[in-house]
Amino acid sequence: MGIVLDKFAPQLRILNHTSTGGFISHCGWNSVMESIDFGVPIIAMPMHLYQPMNARLIVELGVAVEIVRDDDGKIHKGEIAEIIKGVIAEKTGENLRGKMRDISKNLKSTRGEEMDVVAKEIINFLKNSAKLK
Repeated sequence: MGIVLDKFAPQLRILNHTSTGGFISHCGWNSVMESIDFGVPIIAMPMHLYQPMNARLIVELGVAVEIVRDDDGKIHKGEIAEIIKGVIAEKTGENLRGKMRDISKNLKSTRGEEMDVVAKEIINFLKNSAKLK
C-alpha cells in the first residue's frame, strides 16, 4: 500500500526513502536530477515549456514512463492508474529501477563530470530528434 500526497511534500526526504518505488513529476530539471540522484524511476507528467522535452529525454534513457494526454490535452485517471501500477508493481518498474540505479551510480562516481554527461545526452537527443523530422 502506498501513500499519495496532494499537497507540498518534502521531496528529497521522500526520494531518499527506501520504499519509494516511483515519483510522479512535472519533469522540471531539478526534479529529474533529484530522482536520478536517488535512483527513483519517474512517472512523467510534463505541463509546459521545456518539461515535455525533459520527459522525452528521460523516457528515451529508460528511466521514466510518460502519462500520455489525449487529443484534447487531458489526462485520464485510468491511464494514470495503469502507469503507476506498472511502475510500482510490475516488470516495467523493475526495469526502470534497474536502469535508474545504474545511471545514479554512474553519476555519483563522476560527480564533477555530471553536467558534461547530461549536456552530451541532451545534445545527442536533440540531434536524433532533428533527424526524425
